[in-house]
Amino acid sequence: MSSPNLYSLNSSFNEREDLLKKKKTAYLLMNVEDALAKNLKDLQQVLAFNERGEVNFILKTTTKVPSGVVVTEGLFWNGNSRTSSVNALTSQRLTDRASASTLYDVKVDVRGGE
Repeated sequence: MSSPNLYSLNSSFNEREDLLKKKKTAYLLMNVEDALAKNLKDLQQVLAFNERGEVNFILKTTTKVPSGVVVTEGLFWNGNSRTSSVNALTSQRLTDRASASTLYDVKVDVRGGE
């Protein structure tokens, strides 16, 4: 799931250096119990991946995220991220009616990063 960040909404305001500094980096929020089950630790570099691609994040463990769900806050442009943006994990498929964007149901797995 991708949600807004306190300093940006989707990719809006990513051109503002002052706000990018406050965002710091791309975090992945994960339930504490899920992280423990995968032997992952808070603030560890992790890799979210699926059949479409992979993206590096810094893990933030929390009880605010339900088990089985991971959340990214605020999209980063590819130029502002160490790797691809979270969009690398989403389908580019359009809807069958009106060729609009689809709502994302993105399944990923997470493992320790490099």
